[in-house]
Amino acid sequence: MLTPQPLILISISVASLAALYLVCAPRFNFLLYRPMLFHPWKLSDEPVAPPLSGVIGEDVYFPSANGKMLNGWYYKNPSAKYTVLFSHGNGGNVAVRSDLVGLLLKTGVSVFIYDYEGYGESLGRPSVEAICEDGIGAYRYLTLTQGLAPDSIILYGESLGTSVSTYISSKFVCRALILQSGFISLRRIACELFPLLRIYPQWLYPSPALDNGILLEGKHPPLLLLHGEQDTLIPPSHAHYLYHRAIEPKKLVKLPAAGHANIFSTEGELYTKEIANFVGSLE
Repeated sequence: MLTPQPLILISISVASLAALYLVCAPRFNFLLYRPMLFHPWKLSDEPVAPPLSGVIGEDVYFPSANGKMLNGWYYKNPSAKYTVLFSHGNGGNVAVRSDLVGLLLKTGVSVFIYDYEGYGESLGRPSVEAICEDGIGAYRYLTLTQGLAPDSIILYGESLGTSVSTYISSKFVCRALILQSGFISLRRIACELFPLLRIYPQWLYPSPALDNGILLEGKHPPLLLLHGEQDTLIPPSHAHYLYHRAIEPKKLVKLPAAGHANIFSTEGELYTKEIANFVGSLE
């Protein structure tokens, strides 16, 4: 039989391990997960909203849904019927996506791309909750400040931004949803990249859950999935899973030579063609 002293020591050890488990959980340990998830660059020597594909860009500032002041580049294509709201991935800033924005403009749409908190000229610090609030702020800028009709907005998400776009689509009206290089859920890709994180259930991950799979199971606007078949960061299997899980209308486009972040240099022509066809189908 154990004496009281060993029982106390065992209780203290169990309590300490439980506390350590919770302290290291992604939901609570911002110091640990923030640098793993977010890789922001500040805008320094990059030109401000440079002309792209013959369209003049406008450097704009607008508030996030939580009040932080954000920066974005707005390209108004004179003949455009639709405006693409571009939520980018976890690294860099708006300037890094200039090539992709140029390709999108060639399809005849307008484009509004913005930086999350802590990226580029945007104030604040990024978090899972904050980037979703930032996306809502960008949507409200287009609909309330610019006066665009909700059904003229196409939500476009790249990598981490796919979860921001699906989140916005679950809250507000939009015309269509384009997800490029996306993942099934934050927990799923986190566990694939860092297997030790499998010890944590969903409720110990940040909220919102950033679960594209769950959101696409419900009602959503016309969906276009694009994914590079050479993507080693987020495997193409994520796109295949999302496609099969999503309800109609939906389309999956595989980009044979593209990796995670080199569509412009590898599959620019196919990318532009498929997006132009998709946008045309919305008529």
